[in-house]
Amino acid sequence: MSVSPSSLQSSTPDQATEAAKPKVHLAWRMAGWSLFVAVMAVGFLGYLTPGMRLNWETIAAMCGF
Repeated sequence: MSVSPSSLQSSTPDQATEAAKPKVHLAWRMAGWSLFVAVMAVGFLGYLTPGMRLNWETIAAMCGF
């Protein structure tokens, strides 16, 4: 049995994967990166505050070492 060309699917694998990927708008991507940078900056500033510093012995004790 032969398959007629009209019954074959015309989409390529590249087109199928592009259709499956969700499109993220640039505004949402920029908002996500801005939030990430803000959280990292607050964490870095918190680490520099002497009252917020953790010593490695305490972290090791919490992990059971």
